[in-house]
Order: sequence, then C-alpha cells, then structure tokens
Amino acid sequence: MNKRIIYRYTTFLFLLLFSMPMMSQRIKQTPAFKSGETLECNFYFNWKFIWVKAGGASLVIRDTIFNGQRAQYMRLLSTTNKTADAFFRMRDTLTTVFTSDLRPLYYRKASAEGKRYYLNEVWYSYPSDSMVQVRQYYRRDKDAPMYKEELVKGNVYDMMSLLAYARTLDFASLKKGQRLTFPVATGKRITNQHLIYRGKKRTKSDDGHDYDCIIVSLVEERDGKEREIINFHVTNDDNHLPILLDLALNFGSAKARISHKSGLLYPLKSARD
Repeated sequence: MNKRIIYRYTTFLFLLLFSMPMMSQRIKQTPAFKSGETLECNFYFNWKFIWVKAGGASLVIRDTIFNGQRAQYMRLLSTTNKTADAFFRMRDTLTTVFTSDLRPLYYRKASAEGKRYYLNEVWYSYPSDSMVQVRQYYRRDKDAPMYKEELVKGNVYDMMSLLAYARTLDFASLKKGQRLTFPVATGKRITNQHLIYRGKKRTKSDDGHDYDCIIVSLVEERDGKEREIINFHVTNDDNHLPILLDLALNFGSAKARISHKSGLLYPLKSARD
C-alpha cells in the first residue's frame, strides 16, 4: 500500500471533518458557534473488510488578537495512533484566524509525514470591500519555498476558515441536488470546489447518539473531469456540527466520526438516543 497516498487521504479526511467548504454567500446566515467550542473525532480505515482505528483529531475555537484587532482562531490537531504509525506517521497542525464578520486573515498548515515536513501559509488583506489580496507560501523540507500573490475579486477562503463561514448557513433553503462552487486557497494555489446537497439522513456518531443530519457531497474537478470524493453528514440544527465523513479510497474506504463535543452555542436538537 502506498504510504504517501494513505497520508494524503488521512490528512484530507481530518481536514474535511472540521472544514466543510462554503456553500453560498447568498444563503441566509445565523451565528453557529462561540469561543470555547471543542470537537474531537475518531478516524477509521477499512482494510480487507476490517475497520481499524487509525487516529484522532481535535478542533478548538478561541478569541484572540491578531495584528492589533479582535479576532477568533480555529485550530485543528490531527495525529495517527501507534498502530497506524507502523504504516504511515502523520502529525498535523492547522490554524486559521478570522474577523468577527468571518473574513479570513491568516492560515497555516504544518504537516509532518514520516521524515518529511510541509508548511503552507496564506495571508489575506482587503484593499476594498470587493477585493482581497491573497499571499501564499509553500515549503517542503529544506527545498526552496514557493511564493504567490494575487488580487482576487470577491471572497477567498482556506479549508479551515470555511468551517466558520459555512456553519452559519441556512441549509434548509437549499434544493436537493443543488450545486455550488467556492474558491479555496491552499498555500500553493486557488482552486474551485463543488458541493452538491444530497438530502437528509439519521446518522450514528461515536459519542453514543444518533443525529438527524444533512448530507453534502464534495466533488473535485481535475483536467475537465469531476470525481465525487466524499459524503459528509452535518447536524440538521443551528450548530451544523460535522458528525460523519464517508470517503471511498482507491485501496478501500475510510470514516471519521465525532466522539466528543463541548462549548456549543446551541442545544443539539438533532440528537436522538
């Protein structure tokens, strides 16, 4: 099994659990979180019809001061366990900082994969209400770093800051099968991602509860072709918590399930015992 492929999908799954891409800037918004919120999840691989726990991740939201202004930061820590470390080793720290009106200011992803180290950073500035200046930085190990800077009309988010924005959206206003696109800065480039609303379903978590959820598919586009890579389930209430991610891989399948949550803004009305 290719360790690098496993690593990329593991990182991607952890990231998507806590950073569901934005669905539309025109959908009605409602505050969905507060400082002090903490989420944790378990991650599983399926090898030869056996589900194996491969690691875990945690995410926190806290108030902060960034460049002299009040803001909030969101930090995701993900790691493989000792069993998975025998096949591949992953240690990731992802941080985003955003304003009170949910505009990103800074993004950083530091990834350790075996003996390799990767660093992605994005800085945002706003010369006008309709434009954003995006500066990106990427470095692998001791290789020469890559820089890119561009002025973009509209809004641009990174994968982490999208959670803060997307969780405020009124999903009930979407139509089943509706497709939406949003630009995402990775530290190397800005790419488009597509989301398709799939409907509703009762979903089991690792915290002992079932939840009434909304299902959304993430579709990526490469070389003019589209591929559905993941289905994710978020609670059908004002919190819009990610409960389950279901991912089909070339070598099998993987899941990530919420195991703990605290400091939520609203009661979880979607929870079912």
